[in-house]
Amino acid sequence: MAGRLLYVYLAVFLTAIVRINGEEEMICGMGTSCCKGPSGIPGVPGVPGSPGRDGLKGDKGDGAVAGGGQDGGQVIVPALNIKQCAFNKLNDGRENFLIKDCSFKKNFSNTALRVTWNGNIRLLSSGGSCSRWYITFDGEECDRPLPIETVIYAHGSINIHRGTSIEGICFGLPAGRVDVELRHSKCSNGHVVGDAYTGWASVSRFIIEEISIPRDDD
Repeated sequence: MAGRLLYVYLAVFLTAIVRINGEEEMICGMGTSCCKGPSGIPGVPGVPGSPGRDGLKGDKGDGAVAGGGQDGGQVIVPALNIKQCAFNKLNDGRENFLIKDCSFKKNFSNTALRVTWNGNIRLLSSGGSCSRWYITFDGEECDRPLPIETVIYAHGSINIHRGTSIEGICFGLPAGRVDVELRHSKCSNGHVVGDAYTGWASVSRFIIEEISIPRDDD
């Protein structure tokens, strides 16, 4: 009995409480196995591990829902509709007459015709005279917006044939065939017609084109 008491006394006597790094640590006496020693020095951090494998492929998500916009209307762009009528050496000395015509097929009723006449003209006069070259459509002059024409006033007998372009745009013509014509007449100012000549020793031509443009008064 006395020996057991002595053993307990020695165990208590050899046990002490110390503070290490701000924490209480118990240092046990000899012969004990339940005591914890002081903390060691922190170790060196380990080498980072290799990257992990790719994860499994996720499920396909739902697509975005289309908006509720309306489809745009169909845009109709008319095909190019253009024609040329060429005439070699007209050498036409007639006055107050239909000189040449060119038949054209107009596709739409809401379009216009752009007409160009190229060629040379001449006017001689012993006194003051005036001649007019103008465009008609099936025998009628354009009134939307105005006639397509040119005039020459001459006073003398100098025989000069001048290259001329008569050009304009006419609205309000119906769809279908239309005869585009070049005509000659005296002017409306009362002068005599004089000695006129059209297309001397060269090529003259009509160029007719169907176009879609707004009118100036729209």
